[in-house]
Amino acid sequence: MTPSRNGSGGDDGDERTERLRRLREETRDAIDRTDLAADGDERGDGHHHPAEVATDADARERQLAVQVKLKEREERLAAAEKAIEEGTYGVCVDCGGEIPEGRLKVVPDAVRCVPCQTEAKRLGRV
Repeated sequence: MTPSRNGSGGDDGDERTERLRRLREETRDAIDRTDLAADGDERGDGHHHPAEVATDADARERQLAVQVKLKEREERLAAAEKAIEEGTYGVCVDCGGEIPEGRLKVVPDAVRCVPCQTEAKRLGRV
């Protein structure tokens, strides 16, 4: 394995891989806890007040949005694990520069350095 500029090879890479694996596991657990299909406490819409139907629909919509975000997070963590294997972890996908270690500790699935992430957000590419 070729280490990235951020030194993701060796023991450092092993620690990062283990951290990403744990984060993915936690994310999968959260996905399971928010699984709408597994919700056995559902009532038919005809069995309660129309205002409750609206409240239930709003709650389900928020729960679905959380689940989508969790699944996206899981995909980003998997991509980060793959980047470690390929030796590209810690390299910005836009400019090719090094993503600072501090950023990777806070956002382990970061694919951009701060300036490129700021620009991507400004352009709506995130």
